[in-house]
Amino acid sequence: MNLVKKILFLLAIFLLILNITGLFKTLRNPEIYTEEFRIRNRIGDVKIKYPEIKELLKKKPGESDKEFAVRVNAVVHDGFAHYWRKEGITKYNMRVPPWENYMLYLASYIKPKRYERYEFTSYKKNLERGVGLCSSHSTVVKGVLKENGIKAELLDVGGHHVVVRAELEGEKGSLLDPDFGVYIPYDTADVTANSELVREPYKNMAALYYPDAKDPYTTDFMVDLFGHHKYVYTIYNWFEPFSYVAIWILPLLLMAPWTVHQLKRKK
Repeated sequence: MNLVKKILFLLAIFLLILNITGLFKTLRNPEIYTEEFRIRNRIGDVKIKYPEIKELLKKKPGESDKEFAVRVNAVVHDGFAHYWRKEGITKYNMRVPPWENYMLYLASYIKPKRYERYEFTSYKKNLERGVGLCSSHSTVVKGVLKENGIKAELLDVGGHHVVVRAELEGEKGSLLDPDFGVYIPYDTADVTANSELVREPYKNMAALYYPDAKDPYTTDFMVDLFGHHKYVYTIYNWFEPFSYVAIWILPLLLMAPWTVHQLKRKK
């Protein structure tokens, strides 16, 4: 029994060291800044580095909600890679590494469909990692806007694309697409009734891609897509915030039996 207690204590020490190591590491692999030259999909995919991008996502004095939202949309577009390929699961920490959260890491083997390429509930973690598709980009914009008192939600457009709907001053609603860096000054009902309204905002789609990119989204495709029904899109996993607390509590619980045993021996 004492041997088991000692093993649990040593395991707890290991987990604590793992957690502390994670405090000094970042989820963002700097190779993401040059990945575009290998995959040849988006041109100039990541122009702003981390953690510099965090300063650019702060509201400036005198900046209106609309000016702020449009700027944040552009900043996230320039500081976040459009990348979610299987070969980058480990390279770009799409599987949450054990030093970041060993519980989410273990979950990736227990439920790989959900956790192997994990999209964080926390927009700050998505931003730090810096890779994802439209939903990850939009999660960051939504999170930043809501922190600054701006009502925002995610919308699934036709089952193929995720954008942000924000309520800005003087407007009943606007759409923000940080994946493509596009601002649409119309509300959901307007573009559903007349999808041609998005043609102008998405007119430069061809310029975003390398000539040899595979299956790039086109202006015509986006116009057609916005004519389809839109649904509120939610990214939330209760286990994520729970696990970020539990990874510290569990080692303390594992240490308790051996610690109590040693105290009793001294008495």
